[in-house]
Amino acid sequence: MASLADSLKDGAVPAPDPASAAGPVPRDADRPRAMAFYVLALLCLISLLGYYDRYLVAILVESIKHDLGVSDGQIGLLTGFAFAFVYSIMAVPVARYSDGGRRVLVLGVSLLIWSAMTALCGLAPGFAVLLAARLGVGLGEAGGIPTTHALVSDYFPARWRATALSATVVIGGIGFMIANAAGGWIADNWGWRAAFLVGAVPAPFLALLLFATVREPVLPVRAVGTAPKGIWRSVRSLLARRSYALLCLGVAVATVASAATLNWMPAFLMRTHGLTAGQVGGSYGLIMGLSTIIALLVGGVLGDALFRLNPRWGIYLPALAFMGAMPLTLAFLFAQDLTMALFIAAPMTVMASLAITPAYALVQRLAGAGNRATATALYLLIVNLFGMGSGPAVAGWISDALASEFGRESLKYALALISSAYLAGGLLIACGARSVAHDSAAADAA
Repeated sequence: MASLADSLKDGAVPAPDPASAAGPVPRDADRPRAMAFYVLALLCLISLLGYYDRYLVAILVESIKHDLGVSDGQIGLLTGFAFAFVYSIMAVPVARYSDGGRRVLVLGVSLLIWSAMTALCGLAPGFAVLLAARLGVGLGEAGGIPTTHALVSDYFPARWRATALSATVVIGGIGFMIANAAGGWIADNWGWRAAFLVGAVPAPFLALLLFATVREPVLPVRAVGTAPKGIWRSVRSLLARRSYALLCLGVAVATVASAATLNWMPAFLMRTHGLTAGQVGGSYGLIMGLSTIIALLVGGVLGDALFRLNPRWGIYLPALAFMGAMPLTLAFLFAQDLTMALFIAAPMTVMASLAITPAYALVQRLAGAGNRATATALYLLIVNLFGMGSGPAVAGWISDALASEFGRESLKYALALISSAYLAGGLLIACGARSVAHDSAAADAA
């Protein structure tokens, strides 16, 4: 079997030639593997900062709630809908602009916007400004993941694409872990506002590196052509592929449960088991972060291997992973003591996260070369608007509604009810297995 290093000789963007630094490099040229790995490393650092800024608010929920005097329903809007609405709506047009040969530009500007808005979160005098700043973070990050995934797909050949993408997604686990551990520690010692401000510091340096060292890849002529597809034509062609549409819908439904869990579990542990933000970050945050990293690495490699063996198994992997997350989430919520809950947290997180990398890789397989960023953005629009946007908010509203009967335990029962979305989402994804091979071939021919 050819090594990853050998495979990179096809499909990676070449290192800059000092004699022609401004000129584009054809996508099908032979390129040194060092440049591909350099770009991947830089994209991982940018993704790390994005995931830190995105997930930080979850560990700060109780501090923000007490400082600003807001309800669980308002916190649900802050952690879910405020970010997801703008992020989802803007992701497709921004990605379509990016697919026109402006991927590096879009990613760099997006990085600067979301980091500036993260700093504004730390300076917000009240809930209204904090909510507006979270909308701004969503606007900036709309150009993050789709463009990053498109660049990775430009630099790495198809057979290694899921493995390479897994590196950028694994950073999500590290970002979550740092947001919980470092963010919780900063909040305990200097307050929740300082945790936001720290997250904005690296952005100018990373943006400078991106603009100075990475050039725009050139799309194949057959993908770009003389008359590029309009955005709605691209969206229609993607949704016409049954496996892609069901993947988007199924992951969106499952994300109702995973987003609610992700954003409310720190608050659940503080209320039910009496932990501080720093203690949650140092225990649950580390366990969840490490488990997520393992799941994303395994998911990427396993997804590649299963898809090569049988395309249907590329679909069954995320479907079965989501279905297995439901009983483990219920076991975590109703564990009798903290030790047992933390023991269950690892397999619960592995099952909930195992689907992420194979799903991203499937999106790229079903996209076609000229629609890579658009396909990821459309996927994220559906998943985040429905799943991330509604999951935390609905959990907060249910918790508020049950508070009169269950008191501080109301959040536990709200999360238990929402965990059923894992099962429903997994079943929807599995329904696309029959057409995935045909849809993948159609994407390659487009």
